[in-house]
Amino acid sequence: MEPEELRALLNGSSELDLNQLQQGSRYEGYTSDSAVILWLWEILKDLDQAMIQQFLTFCTGCERAPIAGLQSVQLTISKNGNGNDRLPTSHTCFNVLLLPEYESKEVLNERLQTAIGNSEGFGMI
Repeated sequence: MEPEELRALLNGSSELDLNQLQQGSRYEGYTSDSAVILWLWEILKDLDQAMIQQFLTFCTGCERAPIAGLQSVQLTISKNGNGNDRLPTSHTCFNVLLLPEYESKEVLNERLQTAIGNSEGFGMI
């Protein structure tokens, strides 16, 4: 085994393909063609690498992809009520993103950025 292969096996991969994550995701209370879900993937695909890593950490507890890639991460996106004043939350142990149903892509973007940008500290991670 080459050193790079061993490093990838132990640490995971820094290559983050959101299309793989999207293909492996499942939905509870939403479908893959729900407006909020379509907005979510559009927003995520516009993020830079550092923000994608923060999103993964927020949802899974790890900023890297497993050696098999993000398609092996089974992210569950679960509807968590309605309301533009609520932030998304997560259960990192189970790779679950609890996502309220927002009325617009702009509200979703702002709430998501707030949640993932402020998820470290105070014992949250």
